[in-house]
Amino acid sequence: MRAVAILLAVVLLAAPAFGFENSKTDDPFIPKANQPNSPSGIRADFEYNTGGSLDFVPDTGGSFDGWGEWFIVTVYNDTGMNLHLKEFGFPCCGPPTGAYGWVLWTDVGGMHAPAGNAMTAEHYGMFTPVDPSPDTFPPTVYTYIDVSGRALVVPAGAYFCFGFDNTGNGGQTSYNGVDTYAWYDNMWDPDQGWLRTAILQVKADYIMTPVDESTWGVIKAFYR
Repeated sequence: MRAVAILLAVVLLAAPAFGFENSKTDDPFIPKANQPNSPSGIRADFEYNTGGSLDFVPDTGGSFDGWGEWFIVTVYNDTGMNLHLKEFGFPCCGPPTGAYGWVLWTDVGGMHAPAGNAMTAEHYGMFTPVDPSPDTFPPTVYTYIDVSGRALVVPAGAYFCFGFDNTGNGGQTSYNGVDTYAWYDNMWDPDQGWLRTAILQVKADYIMTPVDESTWGVIKAFYR
């Protein structure tokens, strides 16, 4: 079982050489700190981060071999608008990913993980983490992936799921009510059971329908 927060605090104060837990097997890990990078300059109509605020800085993390190789989250598009995805943001470190570096399912049908593994994603692409070290912990440097040219559209009312290939360490925080998952032991293992939430971010713009555009044109006419 995973150590509770009080015990972890005692371990950190009494014997910092034993490090932090980035594994589900309670393997000791000696942290290698890094400073957060500058936030992305891209602004969008829809901006979401599982940490609760944009560019949330992780305070812990999980390793690719001890926690899970892919980190994902499912989000309900309750905006009433179709979304054009513009950018993913992942606090992570490690070597370049394979073909399924970032992954996206446009509608998994509910607030749960996809039925299949990462290779069942509808859309995907590779990326290279900004922090190349596999040992940074917690990983606080975001890698921002511009997908604005990929025509990734999430319909209104859809439950879309996105995430990334964790090639070193992926950023996390204590469980905050947002359910995330990691690919561990050939399944999407809920992070909630380990009292963690993985940190993932997405930005998107609303897709204006013809009615929306005509209405906007009328509004602009008043200010000519």
